[in-house]
Amino acid sequence: MTQNFKLNIADIIFSFTAEQGVSLIKDIAPYNLFLVEGRPEVTLRYKYGSYWRTDMNSSKEIIFDSHPTWRLSYFNKKYILETRTHTLVVSPDFTSGDVYLDKKLGNYPFVYPLDEVLMINLLGKGRGVFVHACGVNNNGSEGLLFAGTSRAGKSTIAHLWKCSGVSADKSPQSKVKDTTILSDDRIIIRKTDGQFWIYGTPWHGDAKACSPEKFPLKKIFFLEHASENYVRDVKRVEAVSKFLVRSFPPFWDSEGMEFTLKFIEEITREVPCYDLGFLPDKSAINFIKDI
Repeated sequence: MTQNFKLNIADIIFSFTAEQGVSLIKDIAPYNLFLVEGRPEVTLRYKYGSYWRTDMNSSKEIIFDSHPTWRLSYFNKKYILETRTHTLVVSPDFTSGDVYLDKKLGNYPFVYPLDEVLMINLLGKGRGVFVHACGVNNNGSEGLLFAGTSRAGKSTIAHLWKCSGVSADKSPQSKVKDTTILSDDRIIIRKTDGQFWIYGTPWHGDAKACSPEKFPLKKIFFLEHASENYVRDVKRVEAVSKFLVRSFPPFWDSEGMEFTLKFIEEITREVPCYDLGFLPDKSAINFIKDI
């Protein structure tokens, strides 16, 4: 248990501070891979109790309702993100907020859907895009993005890379050939100094692969199960559509959607995009490396 700590996810430092009487669970995998020091961009303060009063219900504006998992509302110049275990009351730019915990439901500070919904909103404010994808660093310098909807093969690709002797975390014994699996399910893309970067996240899939590292994005593959290994160039208009379907944009935020669409258009204009069909065996990895 601890009173405060910081995480760095996609070069966004989050500060978690507990009020007196609250003890947050800090060393929980895989979040412990993302622990850092430094100046936070996002500050979250944790307390026990409930934010809502009965008289507030008629005044709040419901922005998006993903029943029964989470709901986003607007009240008194702040956004309110309600989940089953947490209520986040946050500033309009999503960088400063109070998190109300149910004491009976544990002290985990950053759990689904609070973590991912907060990140989607932050990225939509001009920072980047959240993608349903597996990210791999090939040969130490080439960031490869394998985007796919559920069951498209993201975790399968990660398993194949792991079996070929690459790393799924930062532990020295698994660091092989300067190649890392950033995540097998959730990747963040940002642009810095004219270069697109793919970032690992703590949010993994069945392969349980994640890393806090980042690498320059060089190729994008839209995954397809197939009876043979093949690759096809994807034209930009089609690539934008495919990318959007495989991303997590802030549908409830018109300005955020406008930014996300422009950002995706820019990515697909500058980074080669392909349809990738692959066999679920090691031949797929050798095939990809030759593209």
